[in-house]
Amino acid sequence: MRIFLFIVVFFSLSANAQFGFDKIDHDFGDIYAGNDRVVDLKFRNTTPDKIFLLRVKHGREIKTLVSGQTIMPDSLLVIRFKYNPDKKGRFRIEIPIYLTNSLEPFIFTLKGNVKEIDNSMGLACPSFDNPNAGVPPIFDFKGLVLDSDTKEPINNASITFVNNGTISQIEETDRNGKVKTKAIIGLYYFVVDAEGYIGKEFAKYMNRNNDSILVFLRKPSVDPEQKEPLVVQEKTDTLAKRLFQYALDTNDSWEVTDDTFGKDSVLSQSFVAKEEQEKKAVVSQKDTMFSITGKNPRYKSNNIVFLLDVSTSMNSEGKLDLLKASLIEMVKKLSENDTITLMSYSTFSKVIVEGISAKEKQVLIETIKEIKAQGMTAGGDGMKLAYRQGRAHFIEGGNNQVIMATDGKFNKGNMNLDRLVKKNYERGIGLTVLGIKNKPEDAESMSSIAQIGGGRFLLIQNYEDSKEILISEIKRTSVVYSE
Repeated sequence: MRIFLFIVVFFSLSANAQFGFDKIDHDFGDIYAGNDRVVDLKFRNTTPDKIFLLRVKHGREIKTLVSGQTIMPDSLLVIRFKYNPDKKGRFRIEIPIYLTNSLEPFIFTLKGNVKEIDNSMGLACPSFDNPNAGVPPIFDFKGLVLDSDTKEPINNASITFVNNGTISQIEETDRNGKVKTKAIIGLYYFVVDAEGYIGKEFAKYMNRNNDSILVFLRKPSVDPEQKEPLVVQEKTDTLAKRLFQYALDTNDSWEVTDDTFGKDSVLSQSFVAKEEQEKKAVVSQKDTMFSITGKNPRYKSNNIVFLLDVSTSMNSEGKLDLLKASLIEMVKKLSENDTITLMSYSTFSKVIVEGISAKEKQVLIETIKEIKAQGMTAGGDGMKLAYRQGRAHFIEGGNNQVIMATDGKFNKGNMNLDRLVKKNYERGIGLTVLGIKNKPEDAESMSSIAQIGGGRFLLIQNYEDSKEILISEIKRTSVVYSE
């Protein structure tokens, strides 16, 4: 009897391996208010027999919709899931799916990290007839840019929307300093500039409830000791909404009185003095820029391993967007002779893409966009793995380099990192450290490691840096001059 049961189970599982579901899990990533939290699971029947869906087992936080109960030969079953969170934090939910073709259920896993709870868009799964199902939700964006001293609107100020390292749209203010447009719900890194003013950059999650930004720009100060204000965006939301209801929803001009921005007002409290960094990184921004001065410069082929810090701290201040922007700009300019390996490290280290030609630009860019930050910083094991990848794809006579990107110090573990870096440098693999808004004390530590590896520490502080510094350093390390 046991032998018979084993044979039945074996052939059931073997048959199931010939066809099946298009995925085994789905990661929603960070979930904010306004996200639709919907995913479709597809099953194709490639057997000559009918298969019946018996049951999809799940809790109250999951809603499902199925395209049918009977799956005819060479037909498709679609199971649509919607996750309705009732608490914040990480989740991992295993959902058994029972079909007549197998004695054992298929397990589909949903996971993610709930940052905000908002079920105002409904709990039920969207219908299969709904043409908007799976389409990114849109909201009405409102922006207002004012002179910080006069409180007058700034005309023709540009608001650049950076999402996942790429520019999604650029808008300009009208004569009243206003912008009204449509945008996709999500996390943005905003770059706000106007001629004759010092620009502002900040990250903010935007949705139907948080649909507006209020930005004050200051003209360059004659007094070098005067500090620039920092917009604490979270504290301006309440006042911004109140102002926008009047200023952005009408065509009338708007005047700001002194009473509106009194010393005790919410807006006044939303500005804090930001001290400039006490000291610069060992290598200044100007030093990192590279220009071709030789008569006939050419470049070695590059074997570059990127070791990317994806710890939770990279989610703050738009750091992950700046890193992605820098990588994407670099990918666009590398040649097909260059080889790229992308690795991530946080609590654990892993290879994302190994030894891929830089001519696969679209694959690399889409991969970079999908990188998410979570976990703690533990770079020691990641560094060992990065050098292993560097040796595996080593180019004789080429520029072999590990580029570690991080926003601070990392946990070395029990390893002697200096020895590891020096040993691999002697083998022909250099090290460059790319800092993302690092603190001065962290920058100094990272610079010393880079110097041991024959490289430099590069500091990215804003969006303009992200477009220039990394590719300039790669040119510097790979250039060869010939007469």
